Amino acid sequence: MYQRKSNLLNVMVMILDCLCITVSLILANFIRNGKAFVSDNERMDFGLMLGGCLIAFLAWNLYKNIYKDMFLRGPFSELLVIIGNNGVIFSGAAMLLYFMKRLEAYSRLAFVYFILLDCLMMFILHLAWKRALPSLYWRMGLARKVLLIADRENAPDLVENIRNMGGFGVDLAGIVLMDDSYENNVNGTRVIAKGEELIQFCQNASLDEVYISLGNSEEEKKLQIMNTLSEMGIIVHYRIPVPELTGAKQKVLSQTGSSYNVTYASRLVPVGQLLVKRAMDICGALVGCVILAIVTIIFGPLIKMESSGPIFFAQKRVGKNGRVFKMYKFRSMYADAEERKKELMAQNEMSGFMFKMENDPRITKIGGFMRKTSLDEFPQFINILKGDMSLVGTRPPTLDEFSQYSPYHKKRLSFRPGLTGMWQVSGRSDITDFEEIVRLDVEYIEDWSVGLDIKILLKTVLTVFMGSGAR
Repeated sequence: MYQRKSNLLNVMVMILDCLCITVSLILANFIRNGKAFVSDNERMDFGLMLGGCLIAFLAWNLYKNIYKDMFLRGPFSELLVIIGNNGVIFSGAAMLLYFMKRLEAYSRLAFVYFILLDCLMMFILHLAWKRALPSLYWRMGLARKVLLIADRENAPDLVENIRNMGGFGVDLAGIVLMDDSYENNVNGTRVIAKGEELIQFCQNASLDEVYISLGNSEEEKKLQIMNTLSEMGIIVHYRIPVPELTGAKQKVLSQTGSSYNVTYASRLVPVGQLLVKRAMDICGALVGCVILAIVTIIFGPLIKMESSGPIFFAQKRVGKNGRVFKMYKFRSMYADAEERKKELMAQNEMSGFMFKMENDPRITKIGGFMRKTSLDEFPQFINILKGDMSLVGTRPPTLDEFSQYSPYHKKRLSFRPGLTGMWQVSGRSDITDFEEIVRLDVEYIEDWSVGLDIKILLKTVLTVFMGSGAR
């Protein structure tokens, strides 16, 4: 799934700038007059002035899209843009007051105070926003792990473009050189594999996106590589040369620095929607952790009394795009369950890489009850709060299961794993074919929306009350 830069971020800055305009105008009026508004005329003049400023500002932003290159601008360039914006704001407000025949009623000195205050407040706000947003991306789990793929000729330029792209939240894993080159690094970026090792490396690595910059030779091999990577659910950015035409200046392509790419993905998703999903996860996890504390007090002693071992069970699972994390559950099996699993594999009721057994002898009595009621899953709210998992997603496989995956199977991991998901509410107890589970997971990823998550959560509640839950 490809997280597009959402216009929501631009809208948020625009709203904050509108607040700056309002606050600056109030302060300017107070500094000039030494008091708040004491008459209806003063309130009307202020309202006209504020309305003129906001209309001029919003119209100018609509025309120029002033936030488009905000993260590419340095502090001095940012200050010049802000000063220019305030010049437009002043001109628009002055014109409105002139046509309303109220220009003489408003203090010129208040205009000056307003411009100075607004420039200062906007400048501080924009610098703080540009400093805070990259950190927010990392904290919200929206940072992307990126791999570069290039030949020796194109590698240096690709590295420089990625570094100068002006974006944020990019964790550069390294570069793969496709031709017979023996460099250890390219412009400071580590060479982590050679061409023949590419597919195996991507199969085992934690990767979200790849950028490819190769020459025109061996087109069939290049297409095969791109197809295999896309089958894994990895976002593929293919860099293409785009000629500049003097008669046509504008282009619509994904841009990285000064180069252009064709971007392929299972789904294009604005960052704003992913932020809403993460906010839902945090709210749901906080409620779940409160319930978890109550369930632990009640069932923790019962788990300890029935069999030796810890109350909680932590197992390594494979999450989004190959990330390994510890998934928590209440212990519902005897302590030697993992060792006994090998003996029971012949009785596996699932066709594929997952294990399921109706009357599993490794499950304790209290564990059987907790599994039937899905109470054993409640510790995963800790995983959701940490960002390893989501309320809704695809169930994370074990390391053994993941080691047997084909490239297509890995596509189900291109989304953050969830406590529940599409196949759990689609007749989980009746599905014994792993390929059918993969199909449902891929369907969920390709059709994902916040509304779909809410629908699955509601269905999950009904499913749990009917006595079946996620594993």
